[in-house]
Amino acid sequence: MSTDTRPIDSLLHLTDFHFWEVVLNPFQLLNKRFIGNANVWYRRRKEFLMANAGPHAEEALKTGITQTILSGDFTSTSTPAEFEAGAAFTRKLSERGLDLFVLPGNHDVYTFESLRKRRFEHYFSDWLPSENLPMTQTLSGGTPLVMVPTVCPNILSSRGRITDAEAESVATLVSGGDSPMVVTGHYPVLTDTHGYSTKPSRTLRNADALRESLGCATRPILYVSGHVHRSSYTRDPRHDHLAHLTTGAFFREAHETESHGEFSEIHIHDNGFRVVRHRLYDEWRTEELAIRE
Repeated sequence: MSTDTRPIDSLLHLTDFHFWEVVLNPFQLLNKRFIGNANVWYRRRKEFLMANAGPHAEEALKTGITQTILSGDFTSTSTPAEFEAGAAFTRKLSERGLDLFVLPGNHDVYTFESLRKRRFEHYFSDWLPSENLPMTQTLSGGTPLVMVPTVCPNILSSRGRITDAEAESVATLVSGGDSPMVVTGHYPVLTDTHGYSTKPSRTLRNADALRESLGCATRPILYVSGHVHRSSYTRDPRHDHLAHLTTGAFFREAHETESHGEFSEIHIHDNGFRVVRHRLYDEWRTEELAIRE
């Protein structure tokens, strides 16, 4: 949807930073991190150029939009050094005046130890909501923003999880009223769109329960997520009022698009949403995205 009217609210969406560390201590590799560390060595350290985090953030700040969703995967294997880098980056955004809505990604609970020690909560406590998820925050223009829990540690896979109780809670939060609403979680609800196709080992468990919870609402809803490192803006095939946005990784070298990172800006209007993608090639280019059916 595109409109010339002034938006009620505007948001940035930045996601999937994957600050990384090559772990050399063998005692830190006696868990799933052994697999993740190999991935960092052979792939992620070449794809995720951490030196680009600052310059990319400067480009996002040029939009003048202050409300910002950071939808997780600050780390690669949940090491303290990675969390420190992710938190330092987030603190700089906060110090520059951004109002941040922060969620963990699956890589931020990469090991059962990191979940047990609540490392994400320790490093990101300054930006986390005071209530347990799912919960609603209100944007400056009055738009509700529902934050959804979707991550869990796994022994081998990269799957997420939402429980029936959590999905029912989301249904309650989105019910009533007809004004637009934004809902965000790390994992997409749809497994396949025009922009990505998700392997079974990387999907959200019980995604259909969350999808139907969003579908039971009568208001326009935009579900915003990351995880897949791909850009997609799609109308839900089952529910006309529901759209899904995924944004590519913030500073990833993306061979499939020959780009060097991206972020999205989201404008909420009385009757729906307008989405603009910012993507870096030889220079930053912006494109208003038309929703795909």
